[in-house]
Order: sequence, then C-alpha cells, then structure tokens
Amino acid sequence: MRVPLVVLTGFLGSGKTTLVNRLLARRAARGETSKLGVIVNELGAVGVDGTLLGGEIARQIELPGGCVCCVLGDQLDQTLLDLVAETPGLTAIVLETTGVAEPLPIAWAVARAPVSEAVRLAAVVTLVDAENFASSRPLSASVDAQVVNADFVLMTKAEIAPDRDIDAALAAVSALAPRAVVRRGTTDEHAAWLEEVLADPPLDGTGALRPHPDGQASGHVHDENCRHPDNGNGDTAHGIDSVSVPVPGTVDLEELEDQLAALPGNYVRIKGIVRSTDGRSGTTILGWTVVHRVGPRVSSEPLNAPDHEQGRIVALGHGVRAEALAACVTRSVR
Repeated sequence: MRVPLVVLTGFLGSGKTTLVNRLLARRAARGETSKLGVIVNELGAVGVDGTLLGGEIARQIELPGGCVCCVLGDQLDQTLLDLVAETPGLTAIVLETTGVAEPLPIAWAVARAPVSEAVRLAAVVTLVDAENFASSRPLSASVDAQVVNADFVLMTKAEIAPDRDIDAALAAVSALAPRAVVRRGTTDEHAAWLEEVLADPPLDGTGALRPHPDGQASGHVHDENCRHPDNGNGDTAHGIDSVSVPVPGTVDLEELEDQLAALPGNYVRIKGIVRSTDGRSGTTILGWTVVHRVGPRVSSEPLNAPDHEQGRIVALGHGVRAEALAACVTRSVR
C-alpha cells in the first residue's frame, strides 16, 4: 500500500513550520501512536527549520542547500524511498518545501517510478499569508505558482490582517485557483484540519495540477528569474537570494530585534536561532531563542536547543547581503 504524501508549500514567512509544529504538538498531546514522516527542505546552505520543528515523529529529514523542486530531485526521490523502506507502519508523509518551491515539478517527481510505487501524492496544501500576499507576488513567480497548483489553500494570519488585505488575497486566490478549496482559520484550526487530511487523505491529490506537456516527469521551465546555486550565480532560487551567518556567543535580544527590523524591505524573511539575554521583562533571561522577521515584523520565542548548537541566522530576499546580516549580529553580541 502506497504511503500518502502531503506537500505543504507557501511563500516565505507564510507559517509552514508553525503549522507543522502545531500538528506535531497536537499528536504528542493525545499520545498519537501512528507514524508520521516529516521532510523539511531549506533553500540556504544552512538549514534552520529542521531545528525549529519539535514533537514526536517517525522520522525527520532535512534537505538543505537547494530548492527541492529544482536541484534536489534525485535526493528527494531517494529520501522518500528510504523513509518508506526504513519505517514500517508509516501512515503518511508531510513535505514542507522551501518558501520559493513550485509544487508542479514535485508532483511530477512523485508520479515517476520507482517513487510512485511507494508513495502517492494525496494533496498539495498551500499557505497564503493574508497580510503579505499582495506584496509578495511581485517578488517571485513561485508565489502564484504555489496557489495555481494547490488542491487546498489555507489562509494564514487572517486574525491580524486588515479586511482589505484579506479580501484582496481571497480574490487573487480565487482567480489563480478557482478549483482549489480555500479555508480560513487560526493555526490551531488549520492543524486540526491537516490532521484529518493525514488520517483520511484524498485518493488523488493531483486534480488541480496541470500535466507535463510531454506527459513525463520533468523540471519546470527556467527563466532569468529562476537561478540556482549550481549555475554560478550565487545561492539563489526563483529570484530569491539566501545568505546565512553564524552567531557566536550571546546576543542582546532586544538589540538584535531592533537591528533586524532596521534592515531594508528586500529582506523578506529572516529566521535564526541565537543564544540571548533579554532584560525587557525586568529579569535577565539567558537561553536559546528563535528570532523571526516576516516583512517588517520581528518576533522571537524561547527554544529548547542542545547546548552544543551554534547560533545562526538566515536571511532571504532580493539582493540580501551576508555583510549586512553579520553587522546586525556584531552590534548585538554581548
């Protein structure tokens, strides 16, 4: 019996890792015993999302260093085959793509033997950030492609987005993917729904996907906006650059947040794991912290991480520079 695969995609900062974390937390809270595989694909050479994921899962695999829809085809094939072969009783797999991955080449890859004999594509689930969807569309063609090829669209951040932004996002999604099922809700509500899908996945999740014109599994058509780490133009994919810097020692969290917030708007997504102090609560707290920036919004939260782990920050966007990111760290180190 083939294992159902749910491809979870969405542009940078749409909430994919948050949703997977909530899904795993729900499973752990009720003592779920079924086996779920999670594959995390990161764009940059230094992965962060795999560390952010928690919970009890059958197996977690990180595919760093490239966009899974473009440069990791063979590695993804082998990863899926190994995951199924080495995990008896595996009930489902969630593949969390990079923020710039396009679902269609992934669907073609899954339909190709021998992967198709072990795994079936149950659904493509695309997260749409209601607050930032309109401003994200000009940044990368992947934003629209993720919606066009979705079976289900989950609207995120609707609780904080202005009504006009929600209405505009819903209208755009309806025009791009008239056959997709659109759901609005909180992260908890989306996680509960995703659990139901994984427990009873659709028999065929390719209804919204266009077939390859040659009838074969193949990569998408590349243009000048689709650059990859292997073509000499830098660590870039789908017009989005990726840079990362280490964070040695301990940083002042408030200062780091201010520094990251001051970076220009081309820094579309920043995420990092740092060892920090924060005296804003009146008591200095020392520990590992996850730092996020999505658009202009910066936030942070505590993280349980091994003491031996080195801090690091990854930034994604057009023309992002490691030197600027490193300067933020330098000004924050204590």
